[in-house]
Amino acid sequence: MNVMDRYFGTRIVATLFKAVFAFIFLYVLIDLITARQRVIDKYEVPWDVVLRYYTSNVPTFIFEFQAMSLALLVATLFVLGKAAQDSEITALLAGGVSLGRIARVPVFIALMLSLGIFVYENTVGIENSKMGNRIHQEYFRRALDDTNQGPSWTQLGAANWSCHILHFNHTALTGTDVFIHAFDAQGMQEIRAERIYWEPATKQWILEDGRWATIRRNPDRKDARRITQEPAPFSETPDMLFALKQPPSTKTVGALYRDLKNAEAMGVPTTRARVAFHTKFSRPALCFIIVWLAIPFALRVRGGGLFLSFGLSIALGLAYVTLYAIAIGLGNIGLLPPVVAAWLANVVFLGMGVLFFHKMRT
Repeated sequence: MNVMDRYFGTRIVATLFKAVFAFIFLYVLIDLITARQRVIDKYEVPWDVVLRYYTSNVPTFIFEFQAMSLALLVATLFVLGKAAQDSEITALLAGGVSLGRIARVPVFIALMLSLGIFVYENTVGIENSKMGNRIHQEYFRRALDDTNQGPSWTQLGAANWSCHILHFNHTALTGTDVFIHAFDAQGMQEIRAERIYWEPATKQWILEDGRWATIRRNPDRKDARRITQEPAPFSETPDMLFALKQPPSTKTVGALYRDLKNAEAMGVPTTRARVAFHTKFSRPALCFIIVWLAIPFALRVRGGGLFLSFGLSIALGLAYVTLYAIAIGLGNIGLLPPVVAAWLANVVFLGMGVLFFHKMRT
């Protein structure tokens, strides 16, 4: 690393930290005033809890909501844009320094940030996200009754039972209107129950008020007995059955992949979770993408001025975020394959950035 590298690298990193700090301040201020203050006052939430909430959620804001990428965009624009305005870039080019050599430091910083974000989100970020979700559930969530349409599972237990629950409360782990069935060589077993709930003491699902029928292939043979209260014929725990209900930010890549495989084996829809799995790789890459967009426009200030370059780059960044959101939305509803949904914006804008970079006149 020579003098030029240290010069640009130090200025970019210093500006990056200032921009990140400014974004954090705005995020906390706006979120506190618009979303938390009323709840804090109404329920007298302790301020140490509020502090822990923001301490655990600020990293999520920086990395998951792309504040770091936007800060890198701003830092690259200002540092290289100012250097172009002051003719420093012209002097370097005239002295035989290539454009690629000038861009090496910002690209290296962007690459290190992308790798760092990926490592963080799969280590320390997991615990931070869990803490933030736990505090949100306990103090800030307004609707505690989450009774909704019940789940359906297949291939449960040794007999490959299928279970369908019409209504289920994920907080209480209890459901109503239960239908369970399995097929074997002799026919079908069918269970209908009014209620099912998880008993943590015995680690079992318990059925109440129902009927267990065995229907043989011979239509004249049918055995049925009444259920008052007894264990369900499968042993999968709530952690296994509802693994995909937990936010992807609370899981490592490996854990999310295992949950996806288990959910697929039980017949649980996994489209949204598959998109989230691929975004665990594509989202950290945005820092690397954004720098390729920033460099060409930052260096164009010689022809249009700093504000024009800044405005064009911000517009390009917003276009990226828009395309990213559209692609993820299409992936979540199954109109795009998950890997395409997660990486489409990255591929398109990386191609644009590299193309603009190579077309720049030096």
